[in-house]
Amino acid sequence: MKKRSLSAPSPAPSPSPTVEQSGSSMDQRRARRILAEASERARRRASLDFRKLLFPQQMKLLDDPSKTKVALCSRRAGKSFALSVLALDTAFSFEGSMIPVISITRQQAKRIVWPVFQELDRTNELGLRFNASELSCTLPNGSQIFLTGASTEEEIQRLRGPKYPLVVVDEAQAFKSYLAELVSDVLEPAVLDYDGSIVLAGTPNAICRGFFYDASQPESAWSVHHWTLLDNPHIPKAEQWLKDRCRRYGWTESNPTYLREYKGQWIRDSSSLIYPTIPVIEELPDDDWEYVLGLDLGYIDSTAFVICAYSTATGRLVVVESFKKTKLLPADVAQIVSDLNSQFRFESIVADAGGLGKAYAAEMSERWGLRIKNAEKREKRAYIELLSGDMTTGVASIVEAYNGPLLDELHALQWDDHRLAPHERCEDHLADAYLYAWRWCHQYWRDEILPERPRRGSPEYWKQQEDALEEEQERLLEKELDRTWWDDLEVSDGSGW
Repeated sequence: MKKRSLSAPSPAPSPSPTVEQSGSSMDQRRARRILAEASERARRRASLDFRKLLFPQQMKLLDDPSKTKVALCSRRAGKSFALSVLALDTAFSFEGSMIPVISITRQQAKRIVWPVFQELDRTNELGLRFNASELSCTLPNGSQIFLTGASTEEEIQRLRGPKYPLVVVDEAQAFKSYLAELVSDVLEPAVLDYDGSIVLAGTPNAICRGFFYDASQPESAWSVHHWTLLDNPHIPKAEQWLKDRCRRYGWTESNPTYLREYKGQWIRDSSSLIYPTIPVIEELPDDDWEYVLGLDLGYIDSTAFVICAYSTATGRLVVVESFKKTKLLPADVAQIVSDLNSQFRFESIVADAGGLGKAYAAEMSERWGLRIKNAEKREKRAYIELLSGDMTTGVASIVEAYNGPLLDELHALQWDDHRLAPHERCEDHLADAYLYAWRWCHQYWRDEILPERPRRGSPEYWKQQEDALEEEQERLLEKELDRTWWDDLEVSDGSGW
């Protein structure tokens, strides 16, 4: 063995790594690990076959090459899951594309569909970036899926302009008469560039009419897919659950609610409609009308305005005009109400002033001088029945030309399974505003009960107004004269004179 000479210089020891070098090495290892994980996720995404996530009935919808498709399903059938997978599969196929998933309201889309996309991303590591404020998710290839409502003209207009390879309309049975216009005027031109497709999905309702009903019929030009919760393998005890439910509610297999909700069949059933009879008229007749405004306040959900007129001379009530708008600030609502009040001189303005409505009512009262009455919400079920009775007997009617959205809501409103409240799938903002206004109308105070009143605008009417004003001034004067001199003294704070 060769010996090292003691006189020879020792080799210099290798320098210890500095903190900077050590940190740099760690950063490089972390970066390599992150890149490896990203590469693995990309590999899994590329090899992911979305069809493996679906059962056969759902898979047929995904593989159907038709440009217009209908998914007619029962409740708990896995409809929303199939629609979400279809949207993701299309978005991954068309890089940089946009795909809208449309529900009747934005809140409904957030409640039903949004969690499905989040769960699919978590379980399959899809790499989606979620924007909760916009209700959108962006894919790694730059495509974007966004959720939106389409219950107002503003929301529908926002769907115009972009091009889409796919459009999904969920809970299509809840859409009103404008669904036909939405499809033909907005959605069909929007999928033209991609030669894309439109999917309408929903559960049958009790009225058995409208665009979704027509599209889901066998003779229609749409490709119809049908399945129920009994086809859904992820609900293994569905058959026993259905039997227990039928036993609990006393349903037979021919019960309309059972057939609609759990068999996905169109069955007309006026008994489940909240307002089975809705009389309409062409215009407001000449009469001595008093006007009442009903408001259902919201921001994301629509703010609804319903103007009612009632007459004690004839004992009638007429809905003169109604409309709804989204994303109105308190000042916006106050401005609209003030403008309407200038036109109609409302006897009462009634609003749901609880919760969010407090800020709106305060704005109208404090800054605009509008006196807002709080809507009575107790015993709502009983008052809905009374309003329905007024419409059935013809006491209450609606001017058809100026109340299209309200009529759509009333025709579609169904009871829930317990017949205690409107079904959660039904939009009822205008219907609620109508109910609020109706409860403050006094058409049943007939003239044979009340003292005769002069016709509004007549000389007798203005004489009555002058007399009332004079009486009020006299009352205030008498109150002032009755004050004693010590009423004006300031209360002592106990410190002496």
